[in-house]
Amino acid sequence: MSVIVELFVFVATAPAAPIFDTGNPVDFFTNVASRLLSSKMNLELTRIEIYPTNQYTPAVHRLLQVSANIYDATTTNLYPTVFRPLFSKDAAGDVFITGYTNLNSASGTNTVSGPNDLQLSTPFDAAAIAALPSNDVSPNVNIYGVPWIIGAKKGFPNFNEFSMENNLSVMRRLQLTRTTNSFIPVITGTNQMYVMSLNTSLGVELWNSYSSNYPGTILIGVNENASLMMTNDDHGAYKWALEPFSTNALYSINPPVNPWQGSAPWLAGNPNPASFVPFVFTGPTLTNSVYYSSHYAGGTDLVPTNNFTGPVPWESTSSDGNGFYFPQFGVLFTNRLQVFMLDLTNGIYHVIDYVHFAGPDSAYNVNPYLADYDTVNHVGVWDTNYPTGSAPPTGATYGAINQIQISRGGSVPLEDGLWQADPEALPHGGTVVQQQAFFSAFFIPGNHYGNVTNLQLSVVAPYSPTRYISQYTTWQVNDPLVHYLASDIAVPPLNNTSTPQPGVHQYNFPVTNALTSLNLGQLNDRYMPWGGNPRLSAEGQALQFDPNAYNLAERDPLVYSPDDWNFPIGQPLNSSWLGQVHRGTPWQTVYLKSSPIDTATWAQWTGDTLTISNQYFDAFNSAPVQDWHLASLLASLFNTNNFTSLFRVNNPNPNDWQGLLDGLTALTNDNSEVDSILISSNSPQASAIASAIQSERALQPEQIFRDVGDILATPQLAEQSPFINGANTNNLTDAAYEIIPSQLLSLLRTDSTGSIALMDSQPVVQFTGYDGHPYAIQTSSDLVNWVSISTNCPVNGAFSFTNSTPLNVTSQFYRSILLQ
Repeated sequence: MSVIVELFVFVATAPAAPIFDTGNPVDFFTNVASRLLSSKMNLELTRIEIYPTNQYTPAVHRLLQVSANIYDATTTNLYPTVFRPLFSKDAAGDVFITGYTNLNSASGTNTVSGPNDLQLSTPFDAAAIAALPSNDVSPNVNIYGVPWIIGAKKGFPNFNEFSMENNLSVMRRLQLTRTTNSFIPVITGTNQMYVMSLNTSLGVELWNSYSSNYPGTILIGVNENASLMMTNDDHGAYKWALEPFSTNALYSINPPVNPWQGSAPWLAGNPNPASFVPFVFTGPTLTNSVYYSSHYAGGTDLVPTNNFTGPVPWESTSSDGNGFYFPQFGVLFTNRLQVFMLDLTNGIYHVIDYVHFAGPDSAYNVNPYLADYDTVNHVGVWDTNYPTGSAPPTGATYGAINQIQISRGGSVPLEDGLWQADPEALPHGGTVVQQQAFFSAFFIPGNHYGNVTNLQLSVVAPYSPTRYISQYTTWQVNDPLVHYLASDIAVPPLNNTSTPQPGVHQYNFPVTNALTSLNLGQLNDRYMPWGGNPRLSAEGQALQFDPNAYNLAERDPLVYSPDDWNFPIGQPLNSSWLGQVHRGTPWQTVYLKSSPIDTATWAQWTGDTLTISNQYFDAFNSAPVQDWHLASLLASLFNTNNFTSLFRVNNPNPNDWQGLLDGLTALTNDNSEVDSILISSNSPQASAIASAIQSERALQPEQIFRDVGDILATPQLAEQSPFINGANTNNLTDAAYEIIPSQLLSLLRTDSTGSIALMDSQPVVQFTGYDGHPYAIQTSSDLVNWVSISTNCPVNGAFSFTNSTPLNVTSQFYRSILLQ
């Protein structure tokens, strides 16, 4: 049997690589995004499933965003390029992204005909598209949760915050009855009534985060669809729903009259309040509705009190066997939001921002928030436990007993704040003392209490405890350029200084939509550029809430606000400026440094908290160090140099590396200013870098760089460059740190490496290589005489072939040669 030997050959003869067509935005975006998705996520751009399995994760979106940002770096267009997804549906009901297109109208590419353009149509849920009888999906369909891809451009206002507040009040009324008002009264029944009210309010905020006023006429579209529902486990999981709330509102800001002001001036870490544009909407409302259990003769659950022409009927707790039963109540909320901004200039509408979100959707159990604070001493009015010997159907709970005692003259507990007078008790006296006296007389022999007489056969407890439960949600933007996925904005900020925090809270006083506007019109708590939240920085608390405020691996240095971005504009297609392109995660450009960041920290920072087997799989795939391979791949795609002139990334000779570095530009900060310097091959710094590269290569698996980007793991190329004075980095931008790797990327090529395995008694040979370039596969038995046996082009960086040579031949060696 022959002995199969692997051979890795680094021979190449190649002309310049083809240049991508930057004149056609969709073709460019499709080509680049397809390469990135297939290489990094093993996905096809033309078949990304979104329903029933959702493959559109934050890591996928980031690659699409980077593709759009790269394209915009090659243009001088004022407005961002917009790529809108197209969808298809198969017979099984599976829904896919099948590609992207530009916005188009009679005014040209990347424009719409106005706010009623079908391309801006209200989105659908993916499940609704899946349920359509036809497999044809209109090209104008938008689907919640699948965003448009909008190139990163400076200077444009953006969607900034969504807030929501659901307020529920629960009042418990008590009625006592007797069959006679004889001298010694006998209480024969204690009835209860729960009266509930529920309302919602929603807030949307836009922000001009740049210091200058925005000089265009802006139209703002807000389409909000929300539903609010109460459920309980009585009546067979009964659900009571409010009418869905929706608004289709268009707002105009006309800068020539009242310009959209910029964020300057900042005061104590807070931007100009006029730079924010907030909207508040009042949603569905349930007002004063009475809960009736399944034992009630009316057979219903929640009935508004205004449905009754006379007194609201009580549900007897003594005759129906139900006792003081209160089922598990839940509040369910669903939300769908679409917001777009159109710049109207010279009669042409340009989309400058567009978002649509499927959420927030929420549900919470009401009952825990009605639980008493003290279940040991049983002094609370919401205690649902029964005293010993007292039980349904006739016995009253501790809560009801305490309510009766307070109504007779006790003090109101802190858990319920002020005295809540029952409406039916008011005719018997306006003051608390008068109400308590009349109620007390109901229990006293002779029906007298002081000078008050009560001969009624039923009486209402004048004190009705009311619990207020408020659900507060705030979705806030961190980096204004990163706000297209719910995960970008839905994770609560680490440095939330607002009170209360997002979540469900109980109160002893009414809350009337105060929380909706709690953070509207002011700086987001989640806004955390380099140095941390400016308001906290002004207070000296930035690091307390944000320990990574100066972490190079998390955000770009010296980008204290969006004005500090320095994105490439009108660049020729090459890799030298890739490190300056926004990478689609907060406050960071494409990462060419070496320092990693903890995955859990990164997941929290980006909001990408999806887990698989308790691992942050998706966050791992969007981590900064993943840009090493991305930058390497893009450098090879955009490289117009002759491949024969490229330097082998696994060259083992330090002197050769010093020669490669000769003439490159470095930055030094030994003085107070940052100065440019040309690297000399015989300088100690070049020697240090060359040695560091070799040391890093020795740490790699099999002691080779499998990818050009692997070289970026060498700290001396960037943040630990020997040209940098580490004690004086306060004036170093991200581009300054990455200046050496940004030049090296276009000068390097990876080696074609091979492996061999037997399959069905035949050797299967696999080589790595550059996509789109043909490789000749040659074989030899003596390493001297070589014969070409195959020509192959890699797909996703690799290709394989099967050699049908009989196994009884002499040993075979293989090598690959790059042809062009």
